[in-house]
Amino acid sequence: MSARQTILVIDDELALLKSVKERLELENYNVLTCASAEQAVQTLARFTPDLMVVDLRLPGMSGLDFCRQVRSSDGPSRLTPIIFLTTDRSEVNKVLGLELGGDDYMTKPFSPAEFVARVKALIRRSLLTEDRAEEDSVSSGALTMNYARHEAYISGRRLDLSPKEFEILYLLLRKSGRVMTRQFLMERIWGRPYLNTSRVIDTHIKNVRKSLGEMQEHLVTIEGLGYKWEPPV
Repeated sequence: MSARQTILVIDDELALLKSVKERLELENYNVLTCASAEQAVQTLARFTPDLMVVDLRLPGMSGLDFCRQVRSSDGPSRLTPIIFLTTDRSEVNKVLGLELGGDDYMTKPFSPAEFVARVKALIRRSLLTEDRAEEDSVSSGALTMNYARHEAYISGRRLDLSPKEFEILYLLLRKSGRVMTRQFLMERIWGRPYLNTSRVIDTHIKNVRKSLGEMQEHLVTIEGLGYKWEPPV
């Protein structure tokens, strides 16, 4: 029997927090709840959840700031998938959430069945990622990447990459020499297409190039299509 996954839900709407907890528990998940990002930070110091559900508009530290802090930390939760909840139907905060390292978003009010489906899909993808030991290392010139540890180095210098930036660079290296369209990258790494795909991908690529330093010349833009990794000769 597989272990029950733990989900951390962060929302200041107590009624919604209660209903989400009850719905997830019906699906046999362990559920931890927090009414603020500050409380969630303390929780992450003691537990590492398998998934986090985070409201964008939290009092005090916002959901976006919480995501930024988690993704920039060295703790195990930096790799935990995040679903954002939002009442904002505009694309601005949704895209910003994806740029900061969110994995999905849902607009309130949402269908409980669709919410559970999204949760299961993200956890399933996360578990599949953990099982990729047979292909966990790839290199190109002075650049080496280890998937299991989510670490990348150039001549011994560790690159400062967010989880999604790591995923993009890792995929480009594994498909070295092949053009990866923005839509392909979005669907492969985030699991499904979104509006404003170009902005999300281009922002991550910009950050990857900054981390690559002198090796950024090998991350080539193919105008109108996407990107490819051109290995050193």
